[in-house]
Amino acid sequence: MTILPDWRIRELVEENNLIEPFDERCLGPASYDARVGSKALKPRAEGSPIVNLEREEILIIDTGEFVEVTTLERFNMPNDVAGRIGLRSYYTRKGLQLFSGPQIDPGFRGNLIVSLFNAGPKPIVLRYGDSFCTIEFHKLESPVEKSYSGPYQDQKDFPAENIEFIAEAKGVSLAEVIKIVRELRSDVKWMKWLLALILAALLGAIITGLFH
Repeated sequence: MTILPDWRIRELVEENNLIEPFDERCLGPASYDARVGSKALKPRAEGSPIVNLEREEILIIDTGEFVEVTTLERFNMPNDVAGRIGLRSYYTRKGLQLFSGPQIDPGFRGNLIVSLFNAGPKPIVLRYGDSFCTIEFHKLESPVEKSYSGPYQDQKDFPAENIEFIAEAKGVSLAEVIKIVRELRSDVKWMKWLLALILAALLGAIITGLFH
């Protein structure tokens, strides 16, 4: 397989609508940076887990939190091209991890759904239209005999099972556990200061009593 350069990716966009909508600014030397789409899935205590990023504009991924995001772009893969997806290094350095299938199959059509997990020490913010994952396109030796025809063909939105999985998540999430631990640590520090003040006051009272 051969990784396609920028000019060849551009040609495939013009010939086969490989990427739509295509943005020249997202085109790298040998890759394309896909952007955050209009919807995300995020665990919530109440209501629907679907986040409308066109309306809410930002998605905050807390430490230890698992979310799913759609790409703004739709990909129309030719029968002789496969794609590899990875996260932009800007986000990996913050501790964000990407989970997806090993490749975008030849013949696949649709928006990508990307699973993300924040393993970093701080919340990470994604905005609608942000470039967040990088796609490499690989030219096959020859067209495949059987192109992709699975259940995610022509997908635009989250499958029902993904929505159900996030909506019915039970128990305390890792993100919530981390938040509780941080609050407890904060409370412990506050209690230490309070105890120190009380001891100082008692000691002052004792010393005052001894000298009067």
